[in-house]
Amino acid sequence: MPTNDTEPVRTRRSLLDLLLGVGFIGFAASALYPVLRYLKPMASAGPGGPLKLTADEVGKLAKEHSIITRLGTGRVLVFEDAQQNLRALDARCTHEGCTVQYVPGDSVIWCACHNGRYDLDGRVLAGPPPRPLALYGCTRDPDGSVTIQPPKKGES
Repeated sequence: MPTNDTEPVRTRRSLLDLLLGVGFIGFAASALYPVLRYLKPMASAGPGGPLKLTADEVGKLAKEHSIITRLGTGRVLVFEDAQQNLRALDARCTHEGCTVQYVPGDSVIWCACHNGRYDLDGRVLAGPPPRPLALYGCTRDPDGSVTIQPPKKGES
């Protein structure tokens, strides 16, 4: 049977070349994507305005006397001290970045990773943390909701 010279002849070799090319492009893309993702600048730290806790978070705060919530890309520890004053501190330890917790019995903020201790204003009492925790503004509104104000630029 005569072959038409205008039609390309498909062989196993051309199929393998095609599969090899597609595989190489896939491999290159999978290797290049993480590099480009790393080089891309990070997004801004999130909203610069106040955060209002949800009704569920306010209920948990009333029950457990402390809560950790998100503000932008960070975490904030909101707690009620023995005098029922609301306070809010950065929930990330300044030593290794572990999440801190409020210990009401001792009236301290404690980091379980390396036994770092902070007072209720975020100042270092003991352990390896090099800096105090950032202090956020925290108010209870007349309607019972809680509003958290992020620290001003330059404050920590």
